[in-house]
Amino acid sequence: MKTTLRMLCITIVAVLIGGCASTQYSHNAGSMNRAVLDGAEKSILVNGYSTSYAWPEMLQDMLDEHAGGQRTYHVVNSVIGGAPVETWIAEPGTRDHTRTIVAMERDFLGDTPRLLGDAPRPSVAICQQSLQLTGDDRGPVKTEYDMAGAEVGADAMETLASRLHSYGIDRIFIAMHIYKKPVEPEVGNERVALRRLLSRGIDYIQAGPDVWVPTRDAFPKCYDDDELHPNEMGMKIMAEGWYRTLAGDGARDDIVQHMWDRDYDVVAMMRAYLASRRTGG
Repeated sequence: MKTTLRMLCITIVAVLIGGCASTQYSHNAGSMNRAVLDGAEKSILVNGYSTSYAWPEMLQDMLDEHAGGQRTYHVVNSVIGGAPVETWIAEPGTRDHTRTIVAMERDFLGDTPRLLGDAPRPSVAICQQSLQLTGDDRGPVKTEYDMAGAEVGADAMETLASRLHSYGIDRIFIAMHIYKKPVEPEVGNERVALRRLLSRGIDYIQAGPDVWVPTRDAFPKCYDDDELHPNEMGMKIMAEGWYRTLAGDGARDDIVQHMWDRDYDVVAMMRAYLASRRTGG
């Protein structure tokens, strides 16, 4: 059963990534022609909220294998629990601004980043995001035809991307929330707002993987008992989606399979991540 579900998730994610440019989103063609995994050393900043505590480490394992066992691509995780887009665009001086933007600058993007180590300054950002709290608690896009709400969401995401871009990050990939049963249809409709944002043709903004469909289709198997937070399977779905997005046509199925074959203790990974952000390493 475990193998069957794993292969189903791999198939769903692969199909979504392969068809993303033509069916899910519109990309900027010039940006798409520039490979992210081009062999040049770079740091990839992860922006998001609590569902992204663990999968960046899985992504790092795949990127290391993709680079022949070398740490060429550095995944630096800057997620903050309970921090959808609205908190990342809060006004300076507010609590939300301090715990998101200020913390990210302190740890990764400032003059003396305390957690970057010897890695280069981030030039790519991958945002696993949500529009909850934008407009109201559930999000602004009430139906798939709600273009007014979609514009509100697109404006919020553009503001976030602009802030990241101001730090010298020249490629920003944005994906939306995984399936969240108590907050549907608004969470699923966040993808409508992302399509509106991408239609603006901002050259440094691109689409990340659609992780809502595979987590919906694997629900509740890919969730903890609360049916809200992803378990190991859910984290692997996101890790695979982001690897395939960054690798593009160069993505290797054997690397994906190796990731799925590994056992990860996502609770321990979460605790280690939170401790590193608290203590500075």
